[in-house]
Amino acid sequence: MSVMLFARLLQGFTWSKPEGVAAIDLSESKHDTFMAKPLVLRAEPRLPAHLYPTISSYFVSGIYMMH
Repeated sequence: MSVMLFARLLQGFTWSKPEGVAAIDLSESKHDTFMAKPLVLRAEPRLPAHLYPTISSYFVSGIYMMH
């Protein structure tokens, strides 16, 4: 995952634990550097839906418009 994609994911969403999860376990596996349990989080967009551009807004008469 590129650094820019990761930064956009962090910045664009509010992250929280799923319902029913008491704590987040960030411990490593005993055999490698992977996590012992997968990290599961809930992501909600920070801004209202109408502020996010849609794919169709980038196209005008079949011509890709750069922003």
